[in-house]
Amino acid sequence: MMAIAAMIAWVLTASIGAYMLRTWVTRGGLRRQRTTGAGVPPVIVFGHASAAVTGLLIWLGFVDTGLDLLAWLGVAVITGAIALGVCTVTLWTPYPVVVPAVADAAAAPAAAPPTAPGTVTDEMIASLLADPFPAARRPRLKLAGLIPVAHGFAALITFMLAVLAAISAR
Repeated sequence: MMAIAAMIAWVLTASIGAYMLRTWVTRGGLRRQRTTGAGVPPVIVFGHASAAVTGLLIWLGFVDTGLDLLAWLGVAVITGAIALGVCTVTLWTPYPVVVPAVADAAAAPAAAPPTAPGTVTDEMIASLLADPFPAARRPRLKLAGLIPVAHGFAALITFMLAVLAAISAR
């Protein structure tokens, strides 16, 4: 029963991963990485996907035959896939960029003179007269960032279920 649960979790994880891989390729991630060299190397992305699919095929063999050797081989392959997934996330995550300070004040644009708190300026009045009631926008939920998080949690659940199924295979 645990092996079936691990298989279902693995298929769900692979489905989310396939969606992310397809999105990355169709939005030019592969082409952009080849031209600029920035971002995740394709070897890591496709190695991660290949290891996950290979592990799933091995796991399906375990579910079909019940051989504990296949269970442990599947656990070893998913461990490698998770390691490559961590590399992918590490390389994909943007780091803060330090903006260099302007060398001399002459190159900096002239700043507006400071105004006292509570002061109404001509620019404020002109903008209110031009558009007194801006249209209220509904806030948009940005759920795209949750897709990799769901993929990562599903991978951890898959790993846990696979290890428990391999332990109970004996």
